Amino acid sequence: MMFTAAKIATKLSALIKSFADSLGASKTLSEADVADRLDQERESLMRRLEQSSPKILVVKQDVNEDLYCCSPEANIQKLILSTLLRTGPVALFTELNAEFRIVETVDDPECQAWKERATDLQWDSLEFFASYRDLIPGRDYGQKRWAMPLDTIDWSLYDIVISMDVCVPERITRKHWKTLWCYYVREIKAPSYAASLEKPAAGQDVVLNHKFRLNLTDNRPHVLEFPYHLQRPGCFHRLLGLEPPDMADRRGVFVDHHTMVQLTSEQRIALGEFGPVASTIHAGTREVIPTSEQLARRTMDDDLRERLLNSRYFLITPGQRRVFGTALVEAIAAGCLAIGSREAFGDHGYIFDDATAASDFAESMGKIRQLEQDHVRYVREVNRQRSLVDYVCFVRPLGDLLNAWDLKQRQLLAPKKAQ
Repeated sequence: MMFTAAKIATKLSALIKSFADSLGASKTLSEADVADRLDQERESLMRRLEQSSPKILVVKQDVNEDLYCCSPEANIQKLILSTLLRTGPVALFTELNAEFRIVETVDDPECQAWKERATDLQWDSLEFFASYRDLIPGRDYGQKRWAMPLDTIDWSLYDIVISMDVCVPERITRKHWKTLWCYYVREIKAPSYAASLEKPAAGQDVVLNHKFRLNLTDNRPHVLEFPYHLQRPGCFHRLLGLEPPDMADRRGVFVDHHTMVQLTSEQRIALGEFGPVASTIHAGTREVIPTSEQLARRTMDDDLRERLLNSRYFLITPGQRRVFGTALVEAIAAGCLAIGSREAFGDHGYIFDDATAASDFAESMGKIRQLEQDHVRYVREVNRQRSLVDYVCFVRPLGDLLNAWDLKQRQLLAPKKAQ
């Protein structure tokens, strides 16, 4: 069946409008609903994946200073450990066997969101981001080692393609109209993010909004509630072939980067009451992001990874700075109990309840002491946070992505059946 560019554009527009009914864009959810739904929907999702799992490709540009940098042949463990900064949508690889490619950056207008980190956010110069092609800070190679020209990839092999920013231009996506084209705008402060919430970029079907709220009522039909860290509790231990430590054997506090920067030396020492203290900040003057000399350490560095996977608590921004929650999801997926400020997280503040919410450092210390005296409450709080993350950062978004893929196949096949 032949499609002209105009017909494809019309069909894509119709698909975007039809996503609302299929994805439940007007549904609301309470914490009680999560408890009722989690086991049933998780089992349903696993059965669905066993019966038919889409072939997924994740792509990033060679100027993207986050996520993975390794050979296309690398196994899943090497892939995740190769990250330049954050761990990203781990479950796409561990649960759906997604593939990953670095692609050469092209000049098409829809593929220019990466420049906003320099021109609009002013994090660094365009030259700095472009330099990642030739040399990654702290490594002896650049991303061009594995960057592939777009025309060397057989896009028809994939059911779903997920871009970090828009990597694949409309001139290519329109040739592969059966594929579900999805993308994150990597930085939520960038102009392209706000624009994408109103309308997807040219040639794209679905925008992944980074979020993991309980209430989804304000998403437009083309927007999926889909975290940047698509992760679930235990995914890191399974990835590394490790047995998760028993809750009683966990010790210490892993401190969020921005939180640690704000703590005084006395406060950092005080946290030692609960065991080893770790954070992604560098020693000395290297505590401010960004630039090649001041980037945060990676949680996947050998020593920090061990601490993250064995820490008892994760302390994040007790009233100091409004944050989004990516590090929070990773810490809970790694097994920590998170202590933090509801207000600092806005729509994601529901992760904390009365036992774990703290508006400042002193209150955080008090909450941890209380939990240390009440192991039953500690276990209950750990299980509560893990259940929430399992649902809103894995089961629900992955189910919605599969729904979007199924819907596109049904809509595109409908005209053929009519003929």
